[in-house]
Amino acid sequence: MSPPKKSVVWEFFRKNSDDSGTRLYCKLCNCNYKYIGNTSTLINHLKKKHIVQYSEAIGQALPSNETVSNGYEENSRIFLSSNRPEPSSSENRILPSPSLVEIPNDERLTEPTQKRMRQMRITAPTKINQKSGNDALMDMIVLDLQPLQIVENKGFIKYTQTLNPHYEIPSRKKLTQMLEDRYLICSTELKEKLKDVLDIALTTDIWSSDSQKSFISVTAHFIQYSKLRSMVISTKELPEQHTAENIANILRTILSDWKIYDKIVTVVTDNASNMKKAVNDYLNKRNHFCIAHTINLAVKDCLGKEIENIQSSYLKNTEILNVITKCRNIVTHFKQSTKSANTLRDMQTQMNLEILKLKQDINTRWNSTFYMLERLLRLKIPLSATLPLLDTPPLNLNSAEWSILEDCVAVLRPLEKITTTLSGEYYPTLSYIIPLVRGLQNSILKKTPHTEAGQHLQQSLLEVIDRRLGVYEGNRTAAKATILDPRFKKKAFGLESAAENAIKYVIEELAQYQLQLQVSEIQHESNTATTSQTQTSSNSDDELWEVFDKKVNDSTTQQTPISSASIMLKQYLDAPYLDRKKDPLQFWEERKHIFPSLYRMACKYLCIPATSVPSERLFSKAGLLTNQRRNRLLPKKLDQILFLNSVCREKKISNTFNK
Repeated sequence: MSPPKKSVVWEFFRKNSDDSGTRLYCKLCNCNYKYIGNTSTLINHLKKKHIVQYSEAIGQALPSNETVSNGYEENSRIFLSSNRPEPSSSENRILPSPSLVEIPNDERLTEPTQKRMRQMRITAPTKINQKSGNDALMDMIVLDLQPLQIVENKGFIKYTQTLNPHYEIPSRKKLTQMLEDRYLICSTELKEKLKDVLDIALTTDIWSSDSQKSFISVTAHFIQYSKLRSMVISTKELPEQHTAENIANILRTILSDWKIYDKIVTVVTDNASNMKKAVNDYLNKRNHFCIAHTINLAVKDCLGKEIENIQSSYLKNTEILNVITKCRNIVTHFKQSTKSANTLRDMQTQMNLEILKLKQDINTRWNSTFYMLERLLRLKIPLSATLPLLDTPPLNLNSAEWSILEDCVAVLRPLEKITTTLSGEYYPTLSYIIPLVRGLQNSILKKTPHTEAGQHLQQSLLEVIDRRLGVYEGNRTAAKATILDPRFKKKAFGLESAAENAIKYVIEELAQYQLQLQVSEIQHESNTATTSQTQTSSNSDDELWEVFDKKVNDSTTQQTPISSASIMLKQYLDAPYLDRKKDPLQFWEERKHIFPSLYRMACKYLCIPATSVPSERLFSKAGLLTNQRRNRLLPKKLDQILFLNSVCREKKISNTFNK
């Protein structure tokens, strides 16, 4: 007689009518076991082979550390197959799906005592740390330049509550206070860092917002821990006229607030006369012109429509100007006609080409004209196939004009490359100017234009580059930076006389550092000698060494600062050149104890940027801040957001360097 079926185990096992009742068969996989009076073996079989069905049958969640065997699907199919025993017999009762089984309470109560199974737990979101959430929100605002009113937007509120309903979104007023608190903390930290910095270079420029307000931005560049740092330190409104005196007053206020007035090496600006006068005459600081603006002027001498003077009119070529005008008309047509733009896109798709759009140039930026011509050249085939399909197409370029376009792009490309290289922020760029100008001339000279217009452009550019950019070899600041860059030294100069003059400039300044160093050493030795004499006045052995010590001191004092500087610089110049792709700042960091004065000079000049692009890059960022959505943003808040954006960007770059 079989035992009473009180355990859920009997939902999965049956007796074979052919046996004497001593063997039990699994209804899922047909495994059989000898029945010896308890269900332990049967329970172990279900846990091992059919954990899903068994867990659902006893009303427990599937343990997180258990895995379902590969035979689960097959066993399920066997369990649900038509060959299963009829449910007429209570002994062979099977449920179609274990999830639908109702287990009587008395059966669960009589389940044999067993080790408790670990259950899979689903943890509900816990309450977020309010400070962490606020910090992340502030990071998003300053990194993505989001408006402060985002915390009042219904969509943002709903999104945040969906992520975590326990997080309390700060009010706009509180968010403003958080912004001011973070600005105070970060600006104080930067001011503490700048106390240890001896030399700082600045870039500055003036721009206008959409609300017709004028602002002046200032960025600081310095070397610290063998890395070149670039930070936005201030953006101030310029409500008055842009006179040299007004500009100088605002710059003086900014430098005084940051306590860096006496540490400024040079101020990089555009070629405007008011900026030059403000820096040189009112602030008494060295002014360095942005080379990107100089290159822009050089190209405009050859491609611009306006004629500044009769002497430079011969640089312009009528054929090239006409081609550029036709290119602008083509681009303008496709920018203003959606139908034409779609037709051009469909043509590129049919030709299995990359989908590209035409680019519109800006008259004040020569490189935008280059990008427009370059993109037209890439789209020559699909564009030529599209124009006949349009209702009112613009005039297409003929074969000769396409050839002129190809020559223009080829000749102008080196200028675009040098502009991009010299516009960097996180590597020394001033020392690049002299070698890259020589390389630029050589690169343009090697081009072989096939049209007369292209040849004229080539010759015009070579002449204007030599006139506008060739003077940098005689520029003291650029020459010193080039000599102090271990990758270039004397070899970067095209003229030997320019290299010798640069060495002379370095020796003159290096001698001043050596003089200061000698004075401090003499004072230190004097104090040491006085102390030593007091301690050993009774030692008669000093008299025996008096003559020798005097000769040594005389030979030391005979070395002048100039001779000492010359020897040190010669040792540096005779050393092997550093590989062009290696970091010159790391070179000086490793040798700062060998050449302490040269190391000081290298940090002073290698931190100077070649362009004022760092300040100009703020224009586009500020445009995202001072748009129609927030045209009432106070200048103070604009200053704080741009500064904090620079801090976050600097931390991200520092983390990348550390990795």
